Amino acid sequence: MARSTPKRTTPAAAPPVVDPWLLRVVVFVCGAVLMGLEIVGSRVLAPTFGNSIYVWGSLIGVFMAALSTGYWLGGRVADRAPRFPVLCGLVAGAGLATFVLPFVSPWTNGAIAATALGPRVESLLAATVLFFLPAVLMGAISPFAVRLEAAALASVGTTAGVLYAISTVGSILGTLVTAFILIGLVGVASIVHGLGVTLMGLSAAGLAAHRRRGAGAAVALAAAGLGVLGWAAATYGARDPVIILERDTPYHHVTLREKDRSRFMDFDQIRQSGIALDYPLELRLRYPRVQSLALAFHPDPRRVLAIGVAAGSVPRRLHADWPEATIDAVDIDPEVIALAEQYFGLVPDARLRVHAGDGRRFLQEGSTRYDLVFLDAYNGDNVPFHLTTREFYRELRARMDDDALLVSNVVGRWGPGHRYVPAMLRTIADTFPVVQMIPINTVKPDVDMNFIVVARASGERWSAEELRAAVARLDGRMVPRAELEGYATLLMEPLPSFADAPLLTDDFAPVELLRAR
Repeated sequence: MARSTPKRTTPAAAPPVVDPWLLRVVVFVCGAVLMGLEIVGSRVLAPTFGNSIYVWGSLIGVFMAALSTGYWLGGRVADRAPRFPVLCGLVAGAGLATFVLPFVSPWTNGAIAATALGPRVESLLAATVLFFLPAVLMGAISPFAVRLEAAALASVGTTAGVLYAISTVGSILGTLVTAFILIGLVGVASIVHGLGVTLMGLSAAGLAAHRRRGAGAAVALAAAGLGVLGWAAATYGARDPVIILERDTPYHHVTLREKDRSRFMDFDQIRQSGIALDYPLELRLRYPRVQSLALAFHPDPRRVLAIGVAAGSVPRRLHADWPEATIDAVDIDPEVIALAEQYFGLVPDARLRVHAGDGRRFLQEGSTRYDLVFLDAYNGDNVPFHLTTREFYRELRARMDDDALLVSNVVGRWGPGHRYVPAMLRTIADTFPVVQMIPINTVKPDVDMNFIVVARASGERWSAEELRAAVARLDGRMVPRAELEGYATLLMEPLPSFADAPLLTDDFAPVELLRAR
């Protein structure tokens, strides 16, 4: 019986060896771009959904979910097609998915906001639709690179550790460069376009270095074309004709608009302040005009503190109408102060001192005592939580005279089921027992509006008639007398009970959650 001869098998050709340093450059750059995109993602969502904890929570959650998916996907693809050109294809795909974001995000955000699903769901849905795909593709890069570099099983641990460490260093750099430099240097759309083109260029360079010059040239040409397209969109793209300036600062997306002989300053599409161009001292918005009514309670201020400057319309008018008063105006954003000086006529002098810094730290580090304090600091549509707490108001009270007046602009809703405005009232009343409130219009349930809260540590509450009579003491300053007398009729008396509302503290101040209810 003849013996069968075993068949010889030809071993599969090993994939071409990839230069380890080339892989390290790829994971480093992808790590930097990934975190740069996450940081700038908040500015993509903020014009529609604000800059709340929901936006940041959605972004972080979506990016983490995308990375988990990308790690799994990258490992699967690498096992089936462990070739460097495939890795470059993933990088190029991530670049393209990133590049298109500024073109699709306005429509996407608008469509999602129109669903009225609430701030949590809307923010999460928008973050998922816009950022999940590019983050998945970038997440796939590191496990794929590990597969290509690990020549033997014994080296997998070391290889994975090195590559993930390099990717993390890139992420750190991308975070810092985007947050500290790029956002204040160029527009959000240009940053996102630049991140996409960077990935496309990285893919092209990798292919060329791996001797795939034809493919590398094609991707490089595509990257150059996208770069030109992004530049043209930023330079010649359609723009609202009333916009005279847009700028991203470390704290806001600031837009200056002119319409009907008025100039306005907006943060993330939320109107903050405005002036009439023909009479720059006029308070252009309704809420600061109603806010002026508070001066009837305290018509002779000498030392005024304003936390939150924006265009500086209220400090400027106080400065003009009360020549004996000294005013400290504090805003956390130095670029907002610069814009107020350049475009709105804010001119600091010995009586109007403008400070760039956090309002609470300003109180902690200073010693001046005040007899009138205006609180109007907003981060988009929310007061920064550390300026809403019992501890903050106690620090503020320590810097105020015994008969001083606190005037706070609170935006929210009043009525059954809404807890934010009552929580603010309860927290203020914990330190300033005499609290009264003036809505800027007739209160409507389930409608956001400005409430002007006036508070003192002692004294009696005024009636609307007493407030109306006190308007005469202002002699037409800030706002004409007849107009202020009309606002006096809006005084809420008696103020409904807010005893059951939560007390806001440094340990517990969920202002975004309360505002959403």
